[in-house]
Amino acid sequence: MQTRVRRLGGLAAGVLCLALASAGCGKSAPARFYTLTATAGSEQNPGDVAVARPAGVECTVLGIGPVELPAYLDRTQIVTQGGTTSMHLAEFDQWIEPVHDNFQRILMENLSGMLRAGPLVSHPWPVGMHPERQVAIQVRRFDGELGQQAVLRAEWGVFDADGRMLLWRQTALREPVNGPDYPALVAAQSRLVTVFAAEIAQSLERGR
Repeated sequence: MQTRVRRLGGLAAGVLCLALASAGCGKSAPARFYTLTATAGSEQNPGDVAVARPAGVECTVLGIGPVELPAYLDRTQIVTQGGTTSMHLAEFDQWIEPVHDNFQRILMENLSGMLRAGPLVSHPWPVGMHPERQVAIQVRRFDGELGQQAVLRAEWGVFDADGRMLLWRQTALREPVNGPDYPALVAAQSRLVTVFAAEIAQSLERGR
């Protein structure tokens, strides 16, 4: 009797495995990876974001950083807002590199095309480099809602070579997401970084 029960149990398990296999169960969808891109001068009109480069202005070394992002972004999954107090982690839509590194790199790429400045260096500074101006950034929010909008909120300041604060600003930006999926959301976030770079560049130019 026990032998018969074991045989029936094994047969049932085999049938279940075949059913799962035919339904495609047990196979996870492939992950999709994304990166922010520098959009100054490409997706947008360069005249909309580029800062004038006055002739005869001496080039200076500009340091970007430290750049701090909130802890909820310290993950590979793309984070979206699901409601007033809820957040969603995308299971198969992920960043190709840490968001902090991606954000800072693309910010600097945008700034390099907007400013009349010498080398742009990221924090911690390379050996032998001493920026004459430093932009420190605290990002408070960098996410969005699929098919709705992307949001960037940050506080940032400009400091001289002696660490004296020259200005402090708060930035609150929103950008429409032109599509229902993650590629559209990441594209909107890239545009936010471009606009943020333009805001920093304009403040630096006015402060010369």
